Amino acid sequence: MSPKPVNPEPAPPEVHPSAVVHDGATLGPGCRVGPFVVVEADVTVGAQSVLEAGTVLQRGSRVGARCRLGPYATVGGEPMDTKFRGEPSYAVLEDEVVLREFASVHRASGEGQATRVGRKTLVMAYAHVSHNVQVGQGCVLTTQVQLGGHSEVGDFAVLGSAALLHQGCRVGAYAMYGAGSAANQDILPYSMARGNPARHYRLNRVGLTRHGVTGERYRALERAVRAFRRRDWALLEALALESAEVRTMLDFRARSKRGLCGFV
Repeated sequence: MSPKPVNPEPAPPEVHPSAVVHDGATLGPGCRVGPFVVVEADVTVGAQSVLEAGTVLQRGSRVGARCRLGPYATVGGEPMDTKFRGEPSYAVLEDEVVLREFASVHRASGEGQATRVGRKTLVMAYAHVSHNVQVGQGCVLTTQVQLGGHSEVGDFAVLGSAALLHQGCRVGAYAMYGAGSAANQDILPYSMARGNPARHYRLNRVGLTRHGVTGERYRALERAVRAFRRRDWALLEALALESAEVRTMLDFRARSKRGLCGFV
């Protein structure tokens, strides 16, 4: 009988000599910490994550496995919120998040609260994720996107370059929010919106097709967008009986605190 294979010992973290890593930080196996990186106390970094040159992780940062940060990204900065009084809070990056150069994610305001960026989300250069923001999985925040405090971005949404989202507003799942836009109300799931102020145009056809929303599922959403434009709530309720996606749109509207962006 052949011997059982022996699992190799996990590789220890690799830390560049110029990096500053506090004794109170935890680095997972296989992490790589580049030159001039600063990792403060009360920080955890998951296995095989890479911190490129000049990246700063401040206290309360929680970085998942296989993330890639920087160069010169910042996570865990104090919230720019006048209500903040130094209470312990967190900035959480789930597994496989990519945070590009000079992007920033601030920790939350409120004791024990967390700003969160979901799994496999890409945050491009100079984008900013403010305090208490919730970003879903698989999102793309393009260069210079600015998310105001307490805003939300649903799963697989894409935000174009320099798009602005007012504090407390939401971009729904699978939506496409256009470059250079500014929204002070919510953007429906599955939709395409742009402008200043932002307005709904149509469905995010390319994004939906990529995620398998085609055929009758897509046609139901087309009918739903027309019904939203006409404020035909009875038709929307009827469509929701047959379409999970339409039900998602109605639930999103029902939870809106700032109302929905208008339609072109």
